[in-house]
Amino acid sequence: MSQEQYFELRCAVVEMFYGNFIDEKYTLGQTTDRCLSEFQQEIGEGGRNALIILSVTLSLLGRHEAGKLSDFTAEIKTLGTLSEKTDLWEGLSEDEKERMQEDIAYTLENA
Repeated sequence: MSQEQYFELRCAVVEMFYGNFIDEKYTLGQTTDRCLSEFQQEIGEGGRNALIILSVTLSLLGRHEAGKLSDFTAEIKTLGTLSEKTDLWEGLSEDEKERMQEDIAYTLENA
């Protein structure tokens, strides 16, 4: 995965998250549900894209309303499991790894 692809997916998730929150006037929990639903196929595949999507979506929720993370325990468990798969980290640049590690650590620490 090139750096451009990682950040392209990351930006798509961020745009969807804030678009739903601002434009649709969803709550943060609804916004998170919607993002996870929109990317359900990618998450279901359980690969690197799932790791990216879960890490970004859940860390955004955690940064705004950490208490709501408890509503997403299954997704947080999946995030933890995926983050331990070393093959999902292969081919990522140091910038990508660092950014994703920050998101994962923040989510898991606040869950």
